[in-house]
Amino acid sequence: MTKYDELMDRLTLFFTADTYKTEVAEAKKEFFDEAGVMDEENHSFEMRMTQFLEWYLFTRPLSRLPGLAPKDDSTASITVTPAQYALQLEEFQMTSEERPLFENLAAIRHSLFEFLKIRGDDIHIKDLLLNKKIVIRNSPISIGFNRDEIFDARLIPDGEDFYFGKAFCFHPSEATSYILGEVKKLRKSEDLLAQESFMLRLVKMRYRYEQYRHLKLEYVYTNEKKARF
Repeated sequence: MTKYDELMDRLTLFFTADTYKTEVAEAKKEFFDEAGVMDEENHSFEMRMTQFLEWYLFTRPLSRLPGLAPKDDSTASITVTPAQYALQLEEFQMTSEERPLFENLAAIRHSLFEFLKIRGDDIHIKDLLLNKKIVIRNSPISIGFNRDEIFDARLIPDGEDFYFGKAFCFHPSEATSYILGEVKKLRKSEDLLAQESFMLRLVKMRYRYEQYRHLKLEYVYTNEKKARF
């Protein structure tokens, strides 16, 4: 548990309430398209829903704001995520002490990472899209990391420190070569939308790979259409 967990829960409750019912339904369709909705009995179900919620709160811009119609010529400039929009809403309650923390959540960093090492309670990782090493100090999360697996996560900036979000997606070690090749292209372009689109595709590939274990990995982690289901 970190000091951000309860704040993230409050964002979730607020932006999944009835006012945002249509928004959530549209977001679910976008997120689960192709990969499909997972059975609740699946061991990965809880983490997958956490991945969806973090994508919905911190990555996906809202399609509409309360009181406005869906995006058209007059609302096409809507680019705020729910976490960013919360900072503008009087009805989203926060104290003056909490506001800087919610601002940190609105500035969350989503990327692909390589695990480097654990030293004491500190986790050393490399942000592959920034090509930068980062230390997560006194991390309460210290298991599940493998140097052979690239993982998808969000980092909450907090002064000079960072905290992990709740959602992780670990990709098979056999997919590393494909991922690094795509990362190299994305790093050159510095296109943030393209980076987010790629990471969402990777999440879908990861769960497709679980569903279709009889297929070779290269038929799932690929840009070719041969692996469309």
